Formats: sequence, structure tokens, C-alpha cells
Amino acid sequence: MKSVAQCFWVIATSLVAMALAWTPAAAQQVKTVAGVVVNIGLVPAEVALRADGHRDAHPLHPPAGSQHLLVTLDDEKSHKRIGDAEVTVEVTDPRGHVEKKALLHTQAGGLADYSDLFVFGWSGEYALRVLITPRPGAKPIEARFTVHHSV
Repeated sequence: MKSVAQCFWVIATSLVAMALAWTPAAAQQVKTVAGVVVNIGLVPAEVALRADGHRDAHPLHPPAGSQHLLVTLDDEKSHKRIGDAEVTVEVTDPRGHVEKKALLHTQAGGLADYSDLFVFGWSGEYALRVLITPRPGAKPIEARFTVHHSV
């Protein structure tokens, strides 16, 4: 019964966050690479900093134009969440500037995810390169996404 309540809480929290976050910058995309389902979400930092599991992981006052990039990983066959990978993201802005970070191990509703804040200071197309090392010593896998952002 507890897991049903937890699942309901996660769904309810997600729906509220999506409702609050639905702006031109909000984005969610999914790709499957080498048996790993890579899901990215992007919302303004202020929205993400209201959520348990993320509020304490990120700066209280992020830089202007900050967006919260969230990555979840699931095994394609078992649908189980992957919470012990190392995830690095490179964000290339419309003017060619690259910002690269190893994402923090975070969680929401008890489910593992990876996240950090990136500055999206310009309107236009942003290229995201997600590098995932599923376990130490494993060959990294890569997923690429494009986000259209408006300031």
C-alpha cells in the first residue's frame, strides 16, 4: 500500500510541476540508446527549486536565465530506474558556447535522477549531448537532443 501512495505522490508532484512549468522553455524528450531509455526534462530553475529532492541539491539563488536539466535513465527491457550511472551533459548554446557538467545524483519522490542547472541566456536552438557511463569501467553511451528555447 505504501508503494501505491508513493507512486500517487510522484505522479501528483509531477503533474503540479508540469502545470507550473509549462512555458516556452519547458521541454521533455526521450530516446533509447544501447538499451537505456534516456529521458530529459527542462524547466526554469525556480520551478525545480520548489521540489523536494532538488531544493537542497542546487543553489538557492541560481544565475539569471538558469534552467534545471533533469535526466532519468531506465533499463529498456526491465523498465527499472538506473540510479548508479555517471551522467555528463554538454550544452551548446545558439552562439556556440559549450557548458559541460557532471550531473548531480538527485531524486524526486524516492526515484533516482540526475540534474543540474545550466544557463540558457539566448533564444534559439540548444544542442544537448548526454554522456552516460552505466557503471565504472563501462563504455559510455551517448544521446543527443535539441531544445528550442525562448527568452
